[in-house]
Amino acid sequence: MMTAQTTPPERVETLEANGRQVSVQARSYPLPLAPAELAACLPCSHGAGCPLGVDAPAIANAVLAGDHARAHRIARGPNPFASSCGHGCHAPCETACRRGAHGAPVAISKLEAYAANFSVPTLLASPEPCTSAHDVRSVSAFAAATRSAAAPRSASGARVAIVGAGVAGLACAHDLALLGHSCTIFDARAEPGGVLTSVLPTFRFPMASTRAECAAILAMGGEFRGEVCIDAPHALRSLRRQGFQAVFLGIGAMAPRGTVIEEPAPDLVLDAMALLTSSTPLAGRVVVAGDNQLAVDAARVLARRSGATGGDPLAAVHLVLPTSLEHSAIAPAMLAAAAREGVIVHHGWRVHRIYSSSADGCVTAVELVRPGQTSRVIPCDHVVDAAPRVPGLGALAGELACTEQGFIATDPEALRTSCDGVWAGGACAFGHRSIAHAAADGKRAAWSIHASLAGVAVSIHLSSAWVEADDHRAERTQRALATRRTTPHAPVAPPADPFAIATMPDPAEMGREAARCFDCTVVPHVDETCTACGRCVDVCPVGAFTLDAGAPKPRLDQAPCTRCGLCAERCPEDAIAMVRAVWEERLVVTSAG
Repeated sequence: MMTAQTTPPERVETLEANGRQVSVQARSYPLPLAPAELAACLPCSHGAGCPLGVDAPAIANAVLAGDHARAHRIARGPNPFASSCGHGCHAPCETACRRGAHGAPVAISKLEAYAANFSVPTLLASPEPCTSAHDVRSVSAFAAATRSAAAPRSASGARVAIVGAGVAGLACAHDLALLGHSCTIFDARAEPGGVLTSVLPTFRFPMASTRAECAAILAMGGEFRGEVCIDAPHALRSLRRQGFQAVFLGIGAMAPRGTVIEEPAPDLVLDAMALLTSSTPLAGRVVVAGDNQLAVDAARVLARRSGATGGDPLAAVHLVLPTSLEHSAIAPAMLAAAAREGVIVHHGWRVHRIYSSSADGCVTAVELVRPGQTSRVIPCDHVVDAAPRVPGLGALAGELACTEQGFIATDPEALRTSCDGVWAGGACAFGHRSIAHAAADGKRAAWSIHASLAGVAVSIHLSSAWVEADDHRAERTQRALATRRTTPHAPVAPPADPFAIATMPDPAEMGREAARCFDCTVVPHVDETCTACGRCVDVCPVGAFTLDAGAPKPRLDQAPCTRCGLCAERCPEDAIAMVRAVWEERLVVTSAG
């Protein structure tokens, strides 16, 4: 069980003395900073955003200052798949970014990819606090190494089997190596990387990023055994009998869960995942049905293979979304890219029926239906079903409890399964989310496995302080609001070598994007000398301050606040100061037993 603790007041001075060197800290504020408050302060990193707690404002500040080494350390420290995330994550951090309410969110994934690709993946030490419990120094210290350690601990003698060499499995192996445990990683494919190296199309994702990051993790001491299927009856018990003290399942979710076609005809339908893992082109017109990333990837790949990008009407690819564009689970940028490549998008329609020739049994057309409207018939030669995915458990299903949706049931905190000594995470337990979510699952499972093997309990310890942000200027917010998000004018293919200097984005462009960040670690603080004059309420351009009748001081809503500092500048009593949150998260042993 992982819990969060807040540092008692007497430890705040230690953090201030040894913490981040942001400025001359004239005054400190002994205000409590609980985990929930940190999430409210930084939704991109600790709220609904990055599950790894990557410090997005710190990356933006480092890029803005041209401090590439620091940007690299911040991106790599908590995330062994930082480059892969930057190029291919669904970016929950950007969805949570406050800048999104003022035009568009900061392109955090783009900044992370830029920072991560300054050198090939490596373990990093840093003089700064661990702003995420996932940081390699936090994990190393949890295994009784020094607080600044960033290298694998000496061997513990324990052996852990990891089934599945995707992001979750390799992230688990990464932290288990830091904790001193020996890992053997089994995968049915010959190459590690999971869907990132076997399914995602290369025209939108640089496989070289994942291959380099996989190699760096395996170099820490894990043994990879490819082309090995762990799907025999009682396979999990067999692994335990072979001397593995624990097993982690990161087998992904590759099997279809039902179908999105209302009147299915299994003999006439192709599976989207099977198409992406093969290189066989489909001749003729294709209809792809589904509302997920798999559907749009399949449609784009088929369009490129068949020649639909050239405008050939006999090679058209249709993407049928059962939801409207406003409610689609597919990112608008992905749909726009598909449309540019010749994919014809039908939104708000469902594939109702498939028509076939009675002579040869081949598909001839599909009927689409929409609530409240007449049906539509599209001539086609193939139908592709991009149904939601579940893990293909095979014989393992007899050893594991599963949810009603078909995923492996786990304890939400420790990620234990119903089978003794077996943990699970990633898509096989929670469905397809983001690369960052899969990495976070694997790392959390590693901590839980270590705690079980060592007979201890693990928690996340938060040390925090507020210091005067005398380096924060009003011009920062003015520039952030005035700068538009940098977007390419045309689709840009991923670089073949993301770590080569020649393929790095323009530093000036990255600096402009970093300048759009408000730096939400800074927030106005109203002290007890406030006279409740209401000047801050009047001057705030976004209505972040409100003053209730009879209240001793105004109340701040952090969500709309742009950190412009006008409230502090105009306060007649100097009762408002811009303060910066400084914090550190560490994994700690809380008890034995």
